[in-house]
Amino acid sequence: MRWTLRIAAILAVLLVAYAIWPVVGFYRIASAIEARDAAALGKRVDFHALRKNLTKQIVATYLELTGKEEKLGLLGKTIAVGLGTSYAEPIVARLINEETLLDLLSKGNAGGEAKISAELAPFSKSALKSGWATWLHSEYRGEDYYVYLPPDKPEDKQFKVKLSLSDWKWKLAGIDLPKPLRVQLAKEIEKQRESKDD
Repeated sequence: MRWTLRIAAILAVLLVAYAIWPVVGFYRIASAIEARDAAALGKRVDFHALRKNLTKQIVATYLELTGKEEKLGLLGKTIAVGLGTSYAEPIVARLINEETLLDLLSKGNAGGEAKISAELAPFSKSALKSGWATWLHSEYRGEDYYVYLPPDKPEDKQFKVKLSLSDWKWKLAGIDLPKPLRVQLAKEIEKQRESKDD
């Protein structure tokens, strides 16, 4: 009977540890952002995954914005995504720079003219004022942990922050941007294309 209780207690502790593990990783990322510690943040970002995530969003928004998505077939869309990726590359490179990333996450500023209200920034003080609300607006799916920030805003104004398990550390692997910010960044691609065509 004692062994059964001990095993049950150990399993309960392991289950609780498993449940709070990504929350601890999220807290470490939030602490690095709050302290504006670019080096600490850099250690907690999967830059390859983040680059892919941001590029995909910006290119998809650009195709949607220009109406090219509807006009292209599957092959045409694949080619357009490739071309769009090359145009999006300078924008994405700017976003995943550690200093710009700090500004994006804490102030809502994506560099250039692309920005949103600071109160909508995912790691602003107002967004993280309630740990309980933040936890309630999160999802845990095995090796991925998602947090919707700010938790008190409508879905179209939220950032979907994705943490993924990499080398036994929770790292920032994706940031689904709110639509207004994606549109601003897609318009930058449009301006770049127009300036190259002139």
